[in-house]
Amino acid sequence: MDKNKKLQIMIVEDQHIFRKGLIMLLKEIPAVSIFGEASNGEEFLQMIEKERPDIVFMDIQMPVMNGIEATKQALDLYPGLKIVAISMFGDEEYLVSMIEAGVKGFLLKTVEEYELQKAIDLVADNKNYFSDELLPVLTNSLVNRKSKPENAEPELKEDLTKREVEVLDLICKGYTIKEIADQLFISQRTVDGHKANLFRKTGVDSSVKLVTFAIKNSLYKL
Repeated sequence: MDKNKKLQIMIVEDQHIFRKGLIMLLKEIPAVSIFGEASNGEEFLQMIEKERPDIVFMDIQMPVMNGIEATKQALDLYPGLKIVAISMFGDEEYLVSMIEAGVKGFLLKTVEEYELQKAIDLVADNKNYFSDELLPVLTNSLVNRKSKPENAEPELKEDLTKREVEVLDLICKGYTIKEIADQLFISQRTVDGHKANLFRKTGVDSSVKLVTFAIKNSLYKL
């Protein structure tokens, strides 16, 4: 991505006051500009038919079409679109549903500028970001779902090495490739290699799915 080009951000949120408040907060971040805003999922889908933003902040409970359905439809049409869920509460059913729909992150509406900036940076770099407050909710939900026989989770195709476990732990904590390299005193290329091995051994194809796999299979503990 061109570092001189501002990231185009779109907000999909039915509450006018919060939507405008989030726009004001985003305008404080120099590297972003506002692509547009929508008050429901249907309006959002219409707006992105001809041109698409870099990142979408998607509310969940909205009239006409909710955020879960809008996310599914948008990613079916435009798989490369980056969507981050936003919600007032970290309801576990919504959290898991949005992850399964394909979001790259989940923020609470109490988010402050520094966390918003971190989330944007990570998601723009094809990483995932979840508010720290949400990880226990996600963990509890996934643990509860382990006992259900349907939708059996994939198993590790091969044991992880000690280094791969270390890299996985940092990925789950939201570290960037550079931060992982600095933390472990290895090159970014080496980190990329370990990440590729993690994808292969877990059978997933994205960081969000890798984090979900790690939590579901007790490879990452809070």
